[in-house]
This record gives sequence, C-alpha cells and structure tokens, in this order.
Amino acid sequence: MNIYLIGILIGITIYLFIGFYAGRFVKDLNDYYVSGHNSGTLLITGTIFASMLSTNGFMGDVAYAYTGHVTTLLIINTLCACGYIIGALFFGRYIRRVKVKTMPSYFGQRYDSRLLQRISGIIVVVSLSAYLLSVIQGTGLLMETLTGADKFTCLAIAWVSILSFTLWSGSKGVIIVDTAMCICFLLSTLLVGYYVFDYTGGINNIVINLLNNPHTPEGLFSYHGSLDGGTIFEAIAYAFTLGVVWLITVAVSPWQAGRNLMAKSEHVIFRSSVLSAILTVFFLLYLYLIAIAIIPINPDVGAPEQIMIWATYHLVPEFAGVFLLTGILSAGLSSATTFLSVVSFSVANDIFDIKFETEKEQINFTRIVVFVISLIAFVVAYFNLASIRVIAWFASTIIAASWGFIAFASVWSIKITRRGAIYSMIGGFIGYLLFKILIQIEYIISPSWLDPFFIGVFISIVLGIVGSISQKPSLGELNYYDKIHALEPSEINLNSYKKSLLYGDLLIISGVLLIAILLYYWVYPMQLYSF
Repeated sequence: MNIYLIGILIGITIYLFIGFYAGRFVKDLNDYYVSGHNSGTLLITGTIFASMLSTNGFMGDVAYAYTGHVTTLLIINTLCACGYIIGALFFGRYIRRVKVKTMPSYFGQRYDSRLLQRISGIIVVVSLSAYLLSVIQGTGLLMETLTGADKFTCLAIAWVSILSFTLWSGSKGVIIVDTAMCICFLLSTLLVGYYVFDYTGGINNIVINLLNNPHTPEGLFSYHGSLDGGTIFEAIAYAFTLGVVWLITVAVSPWQAGRNLMAKSEHVIFRSSVLSAILTVFFLLYLYLIAIAIIPINPDVGAPEQIMIWATYHLVPEFAGVFLLTGILSAGLSSATTFLSVVSFSVANDIFDIKFETEKEQINFTRIVVFVISLIAFVVAYFNLASIRVIAWFASTIIAASWGFIAFASVWSIKITRRGAIYSMIGGFIGYLLFKILIQIEYIISPSWLDPFFIGVFISIVLGIVGSISQKPSLGELNYYDKIHALEPSEINLNSYKKSLLYGDLLIISGVLLIAILLYYWVYPMQLYSF
C-alpha cells in the first residue's frame, strides 16, 4: 500500500465520518431532499463549485490549457461565471420561494401539470445518469493511476464512498461533504502551485520563460489561443459559443441552480453566486497557470490530462502531492454525489407517482432508489461500455437546451401556458439530441458557432410560443406565478441587504483585480519581450 493510497483512504474516511454525522440531523423529507432549505453561503458555494469542477477541471481542462488554449478557457470561464449571477438574480431566488424539493416538481407545480414534472424528471435522469457514469468511471481510472490497484477495487471504493455520502444523509450530508471536498482541492491546489511556481522561477517569470522557450505552443498568449489548424474566427467563435452554453447551463441546471433550493434565504443565493463566479474565474486561472508553467520543464508529458499528476510526482514534496491527489479525487467524488442525489430524487419524487402515507416511507423508498441507481452505475462502469462516453458527450448540456427557455419564461412570462411548456421542453430535448447525433456522425456539417445547443434552444422557444397560442393560463398557473413573485417578509432586512451589497462590491473589485493581474503578469511581460 503506497502513501498515495493511504492519503486517499484517510480523506475518504474523513468524508464518510462527516456524511454519517450529518445524517443524524435528517428529521424529515425536506432535510433529506433540500437540507431543510436552511444552508448558508459557505455550504451553497462549496456544493456548487465542487459539483461544477469535477475531475475534468483538473485533467481535461488543464490538458487543454497545457496544449495552448489558456485564453479560450479564460473566455469560457468568464462567461460561465456570469451564469451564476444571472441565474441567481433571475431564476434561482424565485424557485426557492415556493419551497419545492426538486426542480422538476417546480415545473410541474408552476404549470399545474404532473406530465410536465415527469418529462422534466426524465430529462434529468437521462442527462445526469450519463454524467454519473462518466464521473464514476473517471474517478476509478484516476484511482488506478494513483494507487496501482486493480479496476474492481478502485471502482468499488469509489462506489461505496459515493453511496455512503448520499444514502444515509441525503442532501444534508452531500452539501457538507461537497464543501469539505471543495476546501480540500482549493487548499491543495494553492499549495502545489506555490511549489511549482517556486521550482520554475516564480510566477512573475512564467510569461518570459514561455516566450523564450521553443516548445511553447504557438499562440499560447494570443487573444485567440492556439488555432490547431483552424482560423482565428473559428477559435473565438468556439470560445464564446461554449461560454454562452455554460452560462445558461449553470443558470438553470438542477446540479447547479438546483442547489439554490437548499439556501436559507435569497441573500445566501446571491452571495454564493458571487463567490462561485469569483472561484470559477480566479481559481481556474491559477490552475491553468500551474499547467503552463510546467511546459519549459516538460514540454511533452505524453498524456496532457496527467500533467497535474506528473507535477505531484516530480515537482512538489510528497505530502503536498498526496494532498493534491486527494483533492483531485475529491473533486470527482463530489460531482458524483451531487449527480447521484439529483437523479435519485427525480426518480423517486418526479417520475414515480407513488402516494406515501408518511414522509419516512418516502425517505426509505428514496434510499432504495439511491442504492439501485448507484449499483447500476457501478456495474456499467466496471464493464466499461463504450456507449458511456458517447452518452456523456451527448448529455453535456442537454438539460439547459431542453428547459433553459422555459425556466426563465416560468418566472417572467404569464403568456407561456401548460401546453406551451410541454411542447417547449420536449422540442428542446429532441432537437438538441437529434442535431448532436447528426453532426457527430457527420451527416450534416455545422459551423463552430452554431452549436446544437442553440438549435435545441431555438426549437424550444418556437414550440413554447406556438404551443401557447389559443390557450390561456389556468387559474392555478396564474396563482403560482403570483406566488413566486411574492417576497417573503423575512427577506426584508436592512442588515442583510447591506451585507449582500458588500458582495456586489466584492464582485466589482474582483473584476478590476482580474484586469490588473492580467496587465501586470501577462501584458507587461509581453511588452518587455517585444522590445
């Protein structure tokens, strides 16, 4: 048993303890599904950012930065960060007011339609089950790489961990464990960055070192990044297209915006959105700087996805390496727990129409669903079915394409009716999926800026409007619309508003600071080099 496996097991043991301890405080269905609608800013921020990052942030995105696409990622992340603010202000705080347990149940109640609730629940299950499969498989592969253990052992450890965090304590445990994992990978990355930058001559010299290095990817520091044989327009169009896609995704998806249902107030929703946006830009930029700082030391790491793993073995002290690898694994586990809980809750609450006599019966049934879904994911991941990657690729942003329009329309329009909402959601789902498949098999050729996501959204908008023609909203729909626009008296607190305004100031200061950092550490060294 090597030191990395010991570190990982210690980390998992700590998380298990936290999860089981949190389970002691689960008293009713609200505690299990939405943490009692009583979580603070730190917990909401932690679960949102941990669920967003996953292992892909430390492996896939870092590899993309290492191969010359830092500016592309910076554009994508900046637009994505805007999604947190927009989602909180124009959607998240409104769905919290009605105290629903899942986002599909919100749509069902808003449009007075059990059918719509079931449709949106199915969309959640299709999309996030694919995510869950890919994350479990990716976490297992990471553990194999780090520990040398066999595939079954690594997947079993990952499965037991994910199941344990979720089964007993539900969202109350998941949100606390997510936050603990978030703190782990944040601190470990900051520590490893210190050692990497020190090893490479300091963060001040990153740009100069790379400009003087013949192995630096062409276009690394240009506004468009490496072109990879394409054009500047294609590179910029790709960055802005993907940025807008993720802006909408984090604004309305259940694994991101749905965490707002757990917030104890609307002020918490706004504050956590600010912190999530800042982390998305600043932390990920720091992570990418670590990746490109390694280029002069090792310009050909072989598998770029493992650049951070290579750094932990070769550039940092062993304790820091163990800390970071535990953090990377934590990022994967946190995403998996979120996906598992969201999928299981949608199956138990939104797809099945079971009348339970008591809340305890529904909690126990949900626990059975959690176990069954996690077991299926474990078995499918173990047999490494090729379709997992394909499904995960298709499902990347399908939820936002399916209900992005109807999410905002449900809050800001009384003209979209029950029928229009159903048509819109089905049309967006099928339209996105169909065009994604046609482009993937190269049956049609789509320009880089015309992502299937936008085709799905366009179809969703058209069908939502057309479907609402000649139908008037029911009294139930109108009453529910009024309900989500009714501010709770508890929210009207001068001190709370003053504190929230400070977060707004923090967001402005962060924007100015980002500009200053880029000018001093990026633009200024390039100007010196050009002379």
